[in-house]
Amino acid sequence: MGLRREIRRLFGIGSPRRQPSPHKMPDPAKLRGEGYVLPNFFIAGAARAGTTSLWEYLRQHPAIYMPPVFELKEPSFFCDSYGIKDWKEYLELFSEGRGRKMIGEASGPYLTSPESPARIREVFPEARFIISLRNPADRAFSKYKWMRANGFESAGSFEEALKLEASRASSDDFRKNNGQYFYNFLYFQSGRYAEQVRRFFETFGREQVRVLIFEEWTQQPLQVVQDLFSFLGVDAQFVPKIQVYNATTKDSAFDAALRAELQQRYKNDIRQLEKLLGRELETDWS
Repeated sequence: MGLRREIRRLFGIGSPRRQPSPHKMPDPAKLRGEGYVLPNFFIAGAARAGTTSLWEYLRQHPAIYMPPVFELKEPSFFCDSYGIKDWKEYLELFSEGRGRKMIGEASGPYLTSPESPARIREVFPEARFIISLRNPADRAFSKYKWMRANGFESAGSFEEALKLEASRASSDDFRKNNGQYFYNFLYFQSGRYAEQVRRFFETFGREQVRVLIFEEWTQQPLQVVQDLFSFLGVDAQFVPKIQVYNATTKDSAFDAALRAELQQRYKNDIRQLEKLLGRELETDWS
C-alpha cells in the first residue's frame, strides 16, 4: 500500500512530490550492459484523447510490454518538475518486459512539455511515438472537468479557468506549487497542437511519429490498433479486446457559445496543423 500511495502522490492523484529534473541522460548501452530493459516507444498524449484506451489495447499484444497498473502507465520521467526522476526507479517499471520486442509507456505530458522530445532523444534516438489529438475545444473542456472532479482545479467554471490561464502561465510560484502537472491548468494553450507535434517531427523525423485523430480512430479502433502494431513492428493480425476506457465524449454541458469562441481561437493553429500533417481536420473538428 505504501508504494501505491507514493505512486499516486507522484502523478497528481494525491499531492505530487516535486523533484528536480535529471542533469544528464545516461548512455543507453551502459544501461543495457547493466541488465536494464529499456523503453523503445511512447504514447505521448494528448490528455483526454483516448490515450488510456490505446495503452490498454497495445499492452495486450504478446510482443509488447507496458507498465500494467494504471498508476504506473504515465511515469513522465522526461519532464521538468513532474513524475519519476530516479533512473533506476523509472527503468524498474519495465523489468518484467524482458523478452518482449517493444517496451513502452504512456505519458501525456511529453506532448506539452517543450523539453521532453530532446530529452528522450538523448537516450532513445530510435524511439517511436504515438500521438492522439482531439478537437482542442472539446479536449480542453474535458480536461477541466477531470481536474475539477479530482480536486485540482479551484475555478468554479470552465470560463473562469480560461480567464485565469494567462496569470497562471506567467506565475513562477503557480508553476512550482499548483499541486498537479502545470500544463494541465493551461486548458487553451495545451490544445495548440501544431507546435507540439512539430517538436516531435523535427526531433525524431516523421517516420518515427504516428499521429492519430481521436474522432476518427474511435470509430474504427481495431483497424487503427492493428495499424499501430504494424508501425511498432509486431504481428499486426493480433486482435486485442476492444472496449472504451476512461470514457470521454462531447458534453452537452459545454456552453455552445463558449465552445464556438474557442473553436474560433483555435482556427489558426488548426490550419498550421493541417499543413503540418498534410490533411484536412475541419470536418472532424466542427
